[in-house]
Amino acid sequence: MSLRKAINAKCRQCTYDPSDVGSAAQQIAACTSRDCALHPVRPITTKQLPVSLLEAYRVDPMELDHRARGLVYPPVECSGDGQNGHLVSLDLIERIESQG
Repeated sequence: MSLRKAINAKCRQCTYDPSDVGSAAQQIAACTSRDCALHPVRPITTKQLPVSLLEAYRVDPMELDHRARGLVYPPVECSGDGQNGHLVSLDLIERIESQG
């Protein structure tokens, strides 16, 4: 077995729950176990990670590494004031602006 296949298999064994939401690839991409030695080399999907999926896992998109954060849909922005405030989606900002 190749090293890549062994890493993929270990991540799938550790992270994937078929009874939970999302595919195995999405669940692995949403992994936040930074203490794991395989975390930096875990397989990352090319599929989008819906914010609703991350909410189901109680994962803040900003906790994801840069590889997985780029897959979050819709894209998530910071509070806009340069501080580490509550995260809001671009859709929410547009709705608020259109109401005001």
